[in-house]
Amino acid sequence: MRLREVPPPAADTGPQAVAMLRIPYDTAPGDLLDDVPDVYLSADLGRVGTGQERMVLLGGYRSALQRFGEGLPAGALHVSEDHGAAFHSPLQRHISDFLEPTLDAMTFHDPRVPVHSCMERKALTTADEIRDLFHRNPTAPVSVPHMIGGLEDSGTELGLVLGPAAFGTFQNASFPVVHVESPDHVFEAMTAVYDFGIELPSTEAGVTK
Repeated sequence: MRLREVPPPAADTGPQAVAMLRIPYDTAPGDLLDDVPDVYLSADLGRVGTGQERMVLLGGYRSALQRFGEGLPAGALHVSEDHGAAFHSPLQRHISDFLEPTLDAMTFHDPRVPVHSCMERKALTTADEIRDLFHRNPTAPVSVPHMIGGLEDSGTELGLVLGPAAFGTFQNASFPVVHVESPDHVFEAMTAVYDFGIELPSTEAGVTK
């Protein structure tokens, strides 16, 4: 709700954008951007295609992204025309600054079910870790492999993706994933729990993984 009230960044900073790029899987995403001003890694989406490449999202000023793309093979970098914010990048500092007083005033509790970070491969189990996640989310890059790896570490048997998601985002998970994009899909999701032989715990034990 507070995000609706965030003031826009300073007008003299120029328009922002997000771009998609495929890189060799064994290339560290951050290495691409050494000495590239005003372009940042926004998200690592993990393996794509045959598994030899990974998809990354880059955020930055539109002009900087376009200059970066000029040094790549034609068509390699796709700068989105739909997104005008370099999300998960330092260019969103104005959002973090705006939300900081609200987050500091909120009461966070230790999660009843572990929350798996999309920034590091770890489970968040304390209130302070959850608060830190919200603080860092606007400006820090996120990683689908980190999130999936954490879920795998915890022994996840089935993933339910609630709401629309890019097709293939979870295709490399070791556990089956069911997309629930509308109320009509809830029955399919519940059926999948039994089809995959997953035993639900009692209500006293909490929510299943």
